[in-house]
Amino acid sequence: MSSAGELILQHSQNIVENPKYISYTDKPWAQAYEPIRNLSVHSVIDQEGTFHATFDPAFLPLWEHEEEKRITESAHPPNTRFWRLETESDIEHWWHTEISDIVLSAWAQCPAIIQTCHTTPLRDVKIPEIVDSTYAVYIGNQRFPVAIGEMKRNLIGWDHWQNGRLSAAQQKLARELRGYADKYECPQTFCWDGEHLLILQFRARKPEHIRNADCPVDCWVIPAKGSTCTLRYALHRLMVQGFRRCQAVAAAKPLSLTKYFVW
Repeated sequence: MSSAGELILQHSQNIVENPKYISYTDKPWAQAYEPIRNLSVHSVIDQEGTFHATFDPAFLPLWEHEEEKRITESAHPPNTRFWRLETESDIEHWWHTEISDIVLSAWAQCPAIIQTCHTTPLRDVKIPEIVDSTYAVYIGNQRFPVAIGEMKRNLIGWDHWQNGRLSAAQQKLARELRGYADKYECPQTFCWDGEHLLILQFRARKPEHIRNADCPVDCWVIPAKGSTCTLRYALHRLMVQGFRRCQAVAAAKPLSLTKYFVW
């Protein structure tokens, strides 16, 4: 048995075959949303082509006493197996088995994060558009979205996001992710496509500001291979940031927690 902290800092070890099939996106409802223009990229590539990610400029710092409790939770590595990522369902299954389940072991108690698939927003609103994965926390008797994620198939044009210049195809993805962030009122959003993890944080002072074209957006591009930052650690940091927002929302409205969050 290992600790959650040990496994979060490790890359997935199982062999993956990816036939590189692509699932494009052009959802009609997403066309109502503005493309992403005000992008701040926090991942960098060194001269050897290795990716590095820094979270401190855009995320709140980790609280040592809380992290000590999380990383010392017991955890089990995934079983040894061979993966073939042929469909979006395969990609989603890999994500939960190799990444999400490991990270959630750190969130068993401090606090307990609940992950659900293909569920509607956690508020009194009915929408037909449903995101693939929702991470939520109960504070009192109310449930808040910590982070949401969408699964695609080899769709993320990592170089476009890394350079901050999105092509028309990537803007379609950007509109969709902005749309989900708006509908779920969750500015911590990610997309996993089987090769790259794209993390977006909308610096919205109020939920409705997510829809604004000039809303600043923090961005990280993290590949499954060739990165010093593991996918598990990236998801963990996103969840810590999302939980901090949920604490602020539960405490009062409005509440100025940082320059990024007031709602």
